[in-house]
Amino acid sequence: MQNVILASETELLLDAGLELMVAGGGRRPRVAEIVAAAGLSNDAFYRSFDGKDALVEAIVERGARTVVGYVRHRIRRTAEQGAEAQLRAGLEAVLRQAADTDLVGQTRAVLANASAHDPRAGHVIVTLVDGLAALFAQPAAEMGAGDPMRAARTTAGAAVAALQYWLFAGEVPGSVEIEHLVGFLLAGVRAPDPRRR
Repeated sequence: MQNVILASETELLLDAGLELMVAGGGRRPRVAEIVAAAGLSNDAFYRSFDGKDALVEAIVERGARTVVGYVRHRIRRTAEQGAEAQLRAGLEAVLRQAADTDLVGQTRAVLANASAHDPRAGHVIVTLVDGLAALFAQPAAEMGAGDPMRAARTTAGAAVAALQYWLFAGEVPGSVEIEHLVGFLLAGVRAPDPRRR
């Protein structure tokens, strides 16, 4: 029962922290703001986290897991259509987050905090790219990539970088921009492995 209460408190704190990040344009909220928004005490906060940086890291990690889960879902929906359709669906799922007004605030806040100067925060981008690369590797192999994992990681990294650019530049990519980048990345997956020339 104690674990259920702790998990519930943790989720309330994560939700409150994310809401405050979004409302503050990516600014890291103070612990006092988070516990007030969650309707909890400082004691509850410190039962779940050793400090504000740990909470922010957990919010960012949860956001990254959500993105990877959504991309996995989109890839599975195209399983019958072949490898290129799967990779296309995965890339579009990542990139369209910059065009979805409901997701922009959350994604911007999560990526802003993942890019913050906290030395632990950078690993979240690595985790996000690696999670996407794991999903992209099989389609890349089926498309003939000479080094499927390298192609998948490069493709995932480029998609995340483009997403960050659009979010922080305040640009909403249209279908033409997204299609251009997806086409470019798909062509890159098919590029010959330079080690085999």
